[in-house]
Amino acid sequence: MKTFLWRTLVISHRYLGIAVGILMLLWFASGIVMMYVGFPRFTEQDRMSALAPISWQACCHIADGLIPDDQQFYRVQIESLVGVPILRLSRPPRPDAVIDLARGVGLRRFDITDAETIALDAATRMVGSASIVSATTIDEDQWTIGRYRRDRPLHRFTLDDPERSTIYVSGTSGQIVLRTTSTQRFWNWLGAIPHWFYLTALRSDGPLWSEMVIWASILGTFLTVLGLYLGIAQFRRSKDGKFSPYRGLFYWHHIAGLTFGIFTLTFVVSGLVSMNPWGFLEGRGGGETGRLEGPLPKWGEVRTSLAAIQAQPVNAVSLTTAPLAGKLFWLATAADGTITRFDAFGNAAPLPEPELAEAAERIVGANGISAQGILREEDAYYFSHHDQVVLPVYRIIANDAESTRYYLDPTSGALLYRADANARWHRWLFAGLHRLDFTAWLRARPAWDIIVITLMLGGLTGSATGVWLALRRIRSDVATLFRLVTRRPPGGAPRAETS
Repeated sequence: MKTFLWRTLVISHRYLGIAVGILMLLWFASGIVMMYVGFPRFTEQDRMSALAPISWQACCHIADGLIPDDQQFYRVQIESLVGVPILRLSRPPRPDAVIDLARGVGLRRFDITDAETIALDAATRMVGSASIVSATTIDEDQWTIGRYRRDRPLHRFTLDDPERSTIYVSGTSGQIVLRTTSTQRFWNWLGAIPHWFYLTALRSDGPLWSEMVIWASILGTFLTVLGLYLGIAQFRRSKDGKFSPYRGLFYWHHIAGLTFGIFTLTFVVSGLVSMNPWGFLEGRGGGETGRLEGPLPKWGEVRTSLAAIQAQPVNAVSLTTAPLAGKLFWLATAADGTITRFDAFGNAAPLPEPELAEAAERIVGANGISAQGILREEDAYYFSHHDQVVLPVYRIIANDAESTRYYLDPTSGALLYRADANARWHRWLFAGLHRLDFTAWLRARPAWDIIVITLMLGGLTGSATGVWLALRRIRSDVATLFRLVTRRPPGGAPRAETS
């Protein structure tokens, strides 16, 4: 029975090593690419750099009765669109309302002709002089799948700039929502797409895609645990001083598995954690933003405030409401990315620390505060991992059962991040184990690159040798089986055929 169980484990490991081993080989190789080229995204900073300054001379005409004075909005935003000031009114789950402030009329949709003008205007600030070589309207493609649902349809334009940029314009808001380059697209076919199973046909079915990634990760975990058990069981010092009974490629697969097996296991398990399977690390927060902002601003007070701001125009590419404690404030973003806060009368209104402390009291409610204050550098739960985060930030540690942490933008008072117990577990199980991001010094380059690439290459070696050995052994097994099935009977006469 012991021999039977051992052979069952060995054969299971061998045959799993074909299908699942190839996936793990793909994960390690694509993971190295993703260290340097991420999936295309268009940050708010990118979007601001594509905007022209707001043309206040043409602002701000709105037809009487177009918007009821008592209507509330989650966000009101003014930007310039091809030299025309545009007002966007956010009211989820309904589509955003867009108003032409030069003519005072509502805009329903942006067709492909409108979008082409918008794309060419933005391209002059993003890539310089360029022409459009192709244009089409889509709902989604490889780079927008699963995203930008409220912006559909999307108008996609390919430019003739050196990077062969593709720009996507929202058909509902007229905003640039994404830009990709030929370099990003090429490397993503070797990075994020195979790593995340991000093929359009699969990713378009969200639940199916999620289940496939989860179960592939579970099988990868099982294969790694099985390999570790077999490798440790066979680990012994032989007469020639080697710690393995194997020779040749089997030896290197055994050693690579023993050396990098634990890392391989944590890499696969943490990848599984990133999918939050069946909601086991689901966040439990809710309502904090509402407690911070208070009642949403009504159109009547927004209109009055706009009239005051127009009287002393703000030099900005974007002006967005940022209510706090039931009062109306605005954030003005300049072309260089700097943000200034204004009150409803158009006066500069920096957010003092006592008001942040009041915001902290509102966000924690009856639980009380354990600690609070300005944080000028990253901590264990609020960090960049090679991206940019807002610093300084106002940190609040609530006096609740989970010691929930809140991080507020010190410019606007907006909630940037919430870290309850589940979020902190996710931080260590995913960012820590999957990205090897445990401390600030460990994520600093080039130390992080050297350590992670070494480990990834070790996992790649173990996966590659395992797949090759399994393929070679299975080919031998199939050949043996074929010979047994087709062998001649005793006496050398061919086996008789039956009809």
